Amino acid sequence: MKKVISLGGGEPEYRTPAHIVEAMKRAMDEGHTHYGDFRHIPELREAVAARYRRMGVDVDSERVIVTPGSTMGIYMAYKALMDPGEEFLTMDPCFFGYYDSVDLLKIKPVTVPRYEEEGWRLHIEDLREACSPRTRTLLICSPDNPTGAVLGDAELKEIADFAEEKNLIVISDEIYDEITYDGVKARSIASLPGMAERTLILNGLSKAYAMTGWRVGYMVAPNEALYKKLFGIQMATYLVVNAAIQLASVAALTGPQDCVREMVRGYREKRNYCLDRWSEVPKVRVTKPDGAFYLFPDLSEYGYSSKRMAEYLRDEAGVGLTPGYVFGGKGEGHVRNAYAQSMADLEEGLDRVKRALGKL
Repeated sequence: MKKVISLGGGEPEYRTPAHIVEAMKRAMDEGHTHYGDFRHIPELREAVAARYRRMGVDVDSERVIVTPGSTMGIYMAYKALMDPGEEFLTMDPCFFGYYDSVDLLKIKPVTVPRYEEEGWRLHIEDLREACSPRTRTLLICSPDNPTGAVLGDAELKEIADFAEEKNLIVISDEIYDEITYDGVKARSIASLPGMAERTLILNGLSKAYAMTGWRVGYMVAPNEALYKKLFGIQMATYLVVNAAIQLASVAALTGPQDCVREMVRGYREKRNYCLDRWSEVPKVRVTKPDGAFYLFPDLSEYGYSSKRMAEYLRDEAGVGLTPGYVFGGKGEGHVRNAYAQSMADLEEGLDRVKRALGKL
């Protein structure tokens, strides 16, 4: 049986940059193996704040919370902002992890469609229609998983105006903000006038620095009251993030950034390669992503559901792709092809996919 090549998961092939690894080793050797400051070390909180100040967001380092991965941040945001029975709006398609804790917390996601033919844009009218008296927050992601679309200034302004009108907190997932292409920049909605006080920022080091296994995320609370709620959840759950990892994270954020730019150049090359390969396959439509490291090709013309298509390509071609239905109703008919993998796997995997689809 041929080896299954995974082209579905968002796991960078790159190694964590050496200066970050060395900082971790040094911290361990120097004895940073104890609790430390439960609010997390000031150097790391300031490094996060300084990064956002460079992006035009006035961040107070006293309102930065470090988390064991950004997924924990999603749970904490929901817990702090919503009571059982309340709702949040989110994009469709969106990262399937946004749904993982809704049953546990007894809250309800309400999805807002995005339009593939318009580059996966949102329509403000759909946001208005989805909003109800139970809506408490709006969750956005830019660049996003699974489409790689980046919210433009006009969309961000519409979303900001809507949030102000409805008195909503925006949860802004910015985990891919360093990974953009062709001169496109990902702008934080918190940089818009009045939005720093209305935006809960989620971010982390997993994607930009190839640190998925380190589990380092962070949040920026828009006000002191929400910070205290989040800190209370922190103290009741994970208490504090590993001290040595905090020092390594400082090295990541304040050290040389050439490593990030080099990885992004590699992702851009792989994006272009994968776009070319999918364009060779009949009956496939795919949009060109401006960020992240995913393609979201539409294979619906083959007449299979996304679940059945993913199963067929796994069984027939030995290629793992993520079925689109897990990202929401608008993801049906699609599969997610991550291009964070090695070029060798992308070449062999897409060769196999093309041959398998040719049999249908």
